[in-house]
Parts: sequence; structure tokens; C-alpha cells
Amino acid sequence: MNYNFPDLNIFVRKHLSDGQTVMTKCTLGILDFSYKDQVQDLHDRIATHLSKNLFAPSDEEEIRKGMTFGEGLSVGVRCDDRVISVRNILVSKSWIAENMEYYGFKSGTYGNPAITDFCVVDKEFRGNNIQFLTEHYAENLLSEDFDSLITTVSPKNIFSLQNVLACGFGIINVTVTYGGYARFILRKTFNSQLHLFTHGHLQIPIRDSESQKKALTNGYIGYRIVRKPHSGFNVLFAKAKFV
Repeated sequence: MNYNFPDLNIFVRKHLSDGQTVMTKCTLGILDFSYKDQVQDLHDRIATHLSKNLFAPSDEEEIRKGMTFGEGLSVGVRCDDRVISVRNILVSKSWIAENMEYYGFKSGTYGNPAITDFCVVDKEFRGNNIQFLTEHYAENLLSEDFDSLITTVSPKNIFSLQNVLACGFGIINVTVTYGGYARFILRKTFNSQLHLFTHGHLQIPIRDSESQKKALTNGYIGYRIVRKPHSGFNVLFAKAKFV
């Protein structure tokens, strides 16, 4: 994998404590190990305020490996050298195989994927779609060696689920992991031959895991979240085919 990719200057709004916002110059690029403590701190601050039912925290060893060349890929955004967003991705074959087994899948079940470990954004910089920028930056590097990306999201974490689906991921499985918590398994393929037929989609309540599993078994992929006035959030499932 080629890590020699230039930093990009981006300009995003920072939310100030008095309610004002100000346009701020930030830098998007690869985070080396010198930023490890900052990444750990940002990750822990986010994890502290979320239950494991919503966000599965990574331990110190996972974060360290995620920033180690050959093991992980750490894409981050910095403001005056302060890390304000980070996306850590697993890239080593052994680590990917270990995580796929943890999810309950055999190695090779979903091709040759890399795995998103976590993505967090500092609260002062939320609302700028930074997670989309880090995702697409990472894809530019990963697509040389991998055919897809896999991640997990809690069905109860609607905001994160909407963001991941908007990045082009699709729900491919429903499982129970991380100590008994439900998780959607989502995959974004880099293969343009995979088509979703969104006309005639299925609409299934987000908490109806049995109907979702049936749709997945029948070759559907979840691709969007919609909110109904009286029934809450539903997942739209489209038939998926290679053409």
C-alpha cells in the first residue's frame, strides 16, 4: 500500500463555546505514530459518553496497532497540529481474519476487505461531514490492495448508521457481538459490477432483525434509513446483483 499521499488543506467550521462558528484551516492526511496519544485521548473522550450498545471502544493495543505501518491505516484531520478527527482501519491479513472470525464469518467470505475499526470527530468540529472526507481519502489508498471495506454499526446508533450508509456502505448482515450487542455488518465494495435495484425496495423496521435477516438471505442489501411519523426508523433494502 502506498502511504506517500500528500496532506490536503480543508476549511471547516469550528463551533465556539459562545455559540459562534468560525471557518478554520485544517489538514487531512495520514497520522503517524507521533499522534498516538492524541488519537487515544480523542477516542476515549468519545467512548466515555457513549454506552457499548452504541459504540464499541477500542483498547490501547488496538489503537496502537491501528497506527502501525503494515497493521493499520490512520487517517486524520488536524487543526494547528491538534487531532480533531481520526479514522482507523485494519489492513494486516492476520488482524482482518481475526476480526472476521470474531464477527462470525470465515476468512474470504466477503472477498478481500479492509476493516474500519473506528471513526470519531471532536464535538467542536461536528456537522462538517469530516467523516466523509476521511473515508474517501482512505479509499484512495486502500483500493490498490483491497476490494472493499467492512465496518459495524449499532442499529440504535442512528446518526452513525446514516453517515455510514451515506458513504456508500450497505448492510450485508445482522449479528450479535461485542459482548451481546446487536450490530449491523456493512460493506462498501469497490466493484462497479455490483448493482442495487432500488425500485421495488423492501422497507423494514430497524428493530425487526428477523425480517432483515430474511431479506439479506434473499439477496437484498440495506442501503438507506428513512423515518416514518408513526413507526419510527425503517431500513430500505434493495436487491443486489452482479451485472
